[in-house]
Amino acid sequence: MSNRLLGSGTGRAAMLAAGAALLAVALVASPFADGSARHSRKAKTGTVYIKLRSNGLPHFVPPKTVREGDTLRIVNKTNPKAIGPHTFSLVTRKSFPRTKPERQECFTPEHICLAVAKWHGVKGNGPPTENPAAAGRPGWSTLGNLKRKGDSWFTGVKPNASFGQTVSINTSKGPRRLFFMCVIHPWMHGSIKVLP
Repeated sequence: MSNRLLGSGTGRAAMLAAGAALLAVALVASPFADGSARHSRKAKTGTVYIKLRSNGLPHFVPPKTVREGDTLRIVNKTNPKAIGPHTFSLVTRKSFPRTKPERQECFTPEHICLAVAKWHGVKGNGPPTENPAAAGRPGWSTLGNLKRKGDSWFTGVKPNASFGQTVSINTSKGPRRLFFMCVIHPWMHGSIKVLP
């Protein structure tokens, strides 16, 4: 630029300082300022299907990954009148009932299935009164255990029931995993990797 456009030495220094300040503000406000495009990425929807295996037993069919901020939708493709309802309950990995005796005792005190029923407000053999059961930040964010409530959804008895919400688990320290199970069919469990 010529000196005429920039003005005197003092004016030129002021213009350059103002330009540098504007550039700094633009960089700080930019979605790429942290070196990634995740803030500008359009949120997507991942779907976990509940389906029957060839042996007639239900299981989860989850995506391998989702990103924080995506919607995670659960869709029941089984017949609730034939197989019963399900839950999609976020629990810690250590909470999974892994053996046949653990699964048989899952609805007794000090076991995860009974804990999840309480998250849903179930009293005795009554119906769920809280659905979804929510804990922590809004969305799919909190894995529960015997001492801490987690996020959970009860499918109910309507065919093709579905429910979705944002994946809000904190990934600021890197990828995390959502571990989940069905407390009505406690052999059903799985996980999804959550990327920042």
